[in-house]
Amino acid sequence: MALALSVLVAAVFLSWPAPFENLDSRIYDMKMRYRDAGSVKKAIVHLDVDDKSVREFGLWPWDRELSARIVNRLSEAGAALIVFDVLYAVQAKRPEGDEALFQALHSSGRVVCATGLGIADVSNEHFTEGRDLEKAEALYKGAWPLQLSESNKFFNVVKLSDTLVPLVPVLEKSKGIGHIKSTADTDGVHRRVALLVRYDDKFIPSLSLASLAAYLNVKPEDVTVINGRDISLKYSGGVVNIPVDEHGRMLINWHKPWKSFAHYSAIDVLDTDTDNTRLKKYKDKIVVIGVTASGTTDIGVCPLASECPLSRMHSNALNTMLTKDFIRGIPSLPFLLPAAVLLSIGFAFVASRVRILHAVLLLAGISFSYVLFSFLVFIRASYEIPTTAPMLIFVLTAAGSLVVGGIRTESEAYRASEALQRYLSPQMLDTIIKEKKQIDLATKRKELTVLFADIEGFSTISETVDVEYLEKFLNEFFDAMTGSVFDHQGTVNKFLGDGLLAFFGDPIELENHAIAAIKTGHQMHKEMLRLNSLWSSTGITEFEKGIHIRIGINTGLVVVGNIGSRRRMEYTVLGSAVNIASRLQGIAAPDRMLISARTYALAKDTLKCSAPRKAKIKGLERDVTVYEVESIVDS
Repeated sequence: MALALSVLVAAVFLSWPAPFENLDSRIYDMKMRYRDAGSVKKAIVHLDVDDKSVREFGLWPWDRELSARIVNRLSEAGAALIVFDVLYAVQAKRPEGDEALFQALHSSGRVVCATGLGIADVSNEHFTEGRDLEKAEALYKGAWPLQLSESNKFFNVVKLSDTLVPLVPVLEKSKGIGHIKSTADTDGVHRRVALLVRYDDKFIPSLSLASLAAYLNVKPEDVTVINGRDISLKYSGGVVNIPVDEHGRMLINWHKPWKSFAHYSAIDVLDTDTDNTRLKKYKDKIVVIGVTASGTTDIGVCPLASECPLSRMHSNALNTMLTKDFIRGIPSLPFLLPAAVLLSIGFAFVASRVRILHAVLLLAGISFSYVLFSFLVFIRASYEIPTTAPMLIFVLTAAGSLVVGGIRTESEAYRASEALQRYLSPQMLDTIIKEKKQIDLATKRKELTVLFADIEGFSTISETVDVEYLEKFLNEFFDAMTGSVFDHQGTVNKFLGDGLLAFFGDPIELENHAIAAIKTGHQMHKEMLRLNSLWSSTGITEFEKGIHIRIGINTGLVVVGNIGSRRRMEYTVLGSAVNIASRLQGIAAPDRMLISARTYALAKDTLKCSAPRKAKIKGLERDVTVYEVESIVDS
């Protein structure tokens, strides 16, 4: 039985690896947080198109003359390499801007630019080419002619889009071209990067690998692939052997995306101040240029941060290769799975001859030892050993079907409880459990009251106050605001920068969800008085002036429930009623609370409000009636 069950579990893993790999990825992220990532190359710095520079020069994309000025000034400052994590794929509105950029690329001779690609597994043979054949030919000309077996599993280019491939002069005048196609794992987290992608009979490197080759002056003929698992670069200082998986992907040795590498605003280079001493910090540096301004889409998830500028993926990958602090993945086959099967059989033999308590202790001891071993090997030796599959083969075989059922039940209960803890107060969750209330998280249409709260002018404050104080204040702010929602049996949906979205009436029914929301807003204002008093003596001018919040509340039909994909679900609310609440918050005065006519109708007996007025709401053709809450009668 032990042999049959262990082989069955191993067969399930081999046939359906995705769930196991997702769990391994989560464990991998835990290991990454405990691990010392090693050294950081001070030669790598970031130049960000951030909020500060956007306020000065407008929203991205900018006039190409600004990009040309960045290239020229960094070149004059002695930058070793200039890496653009942005696309120059379409012609600018002003031809002069394009010409300035082309001339800057040519004069500099040290710029690596990005290209977008559509890639897929080699089994997908369909190829879609853009209409601009000249672009395709220029991209092919700059690709690397590597000797690699046709049977390899590296990704193939399956689509070229004219809006993603750079202009021909950019391709021709850049020192290198690298792709920026995301190869995030199935859970959306960027843990690895595809270093080489096959393009016909050549290969296009990633932006990080192209930058490494340009920095070390490596020629394509000095790049080889060893047994499909190592990419080797020979240069004057030696050899860099980069471990990759069967798809040519390297595990990125992530450092904290905002704190590890020096980063500066693009305005620092574009400033026309004649005093250029500030540019000395770019001398001999690899300058990675990316867009990090608020509202941009170039943000993703990495093992160390839920909001990570994707330009940091390239710098971390480049740093991994330069420092040679590689993380080497050990595949489950041919060693780990057979070893787990043999261990399971051995355990079953021993367990049948000892007391059940001793067997349970042995099971726990072996399991704990393996997990600890996998963590230690990762932390100390940078080897990633899969945890899930070997553990499941051993545990399921050793524990039997009864334990499997118990583990599954407990695991589901734990996940459900943990999911609800994100939205509901501990008291409400405790009541649900004790009273065995049925919770319906299915998607449905329902009338709820939605509350938006946001800090007035916090973006400006965040630019001048040190990060540690901002973090401390925001933690206290969200703790107070969340407590206010929980005190009135509301559901915290999500945090939105310096504000939050909550709703009332689901999953727990409320007698009057409109009143509950208004009382929550009233308590939030009281909490702000307390926080302002607490922060008034910090010596920080921005906090001593007092922080003010605006609140918008609307009642209406929404779609509520678990919404998303099979990879990620979120319990949330959707609909115009949600948008109206957000707009009301946006037009509310500081320290005031605006409510809609429907909310007022449900709660008017407990309120004192200003006279109704008409307000123009963005996205609605008609004006809406709003009320400003002055006080709550029974509070």
